[in-house]
Amino acid sequence: MITINIPASVEQILVLQQNISAALPEKYQELSFKAELITEELLTNICKYAGNDGKTEISFACGMSFIDSHPAFLIELTNTGDEFNPFTHLKKSGIEGSLEERSVGGVGLHLVLEMASHFVYSWIDNRNKIQIFLNAE
Repeated sequence: MITINIPASVEQILVLQQNISAALPEKYQELSFKAELITEELLTNICKYAGNDGKTEISFACGMSFIDSHPAFLIELTNTGDEFNPFTHLKKSGIEGSLEERSVGGVGLHLVLEMASHFVYSWIDNRNKIQIFLNAE
């Protein structure tokens, strides 16, 4: 498992993508696109809602894990920003209806949930923690 600490800034996405590439075993490289897209969406969401005040820090971890004995790639983002569970703020109107009827935002999180095998949000020790698992089989 690779773990790094970064400031809450969308400019850090390249650093996170490089760590994803380093953590993914060769036989699971097909997961890199999903993992990078999910990470970008979550980082953007954290910067927008949990804190973009220059003080919020993010701990990013990624690596192979298991769900019920099945291999999975784990993406974990923990931040010191305000408590914010992005999955409780999803709006159906973000993906349904015509373009004119849709609200702005929310589509990225729908994509995250579509691609994830499993996801968990928790508020622990005054930190937001999001874990996303991608099925590696």
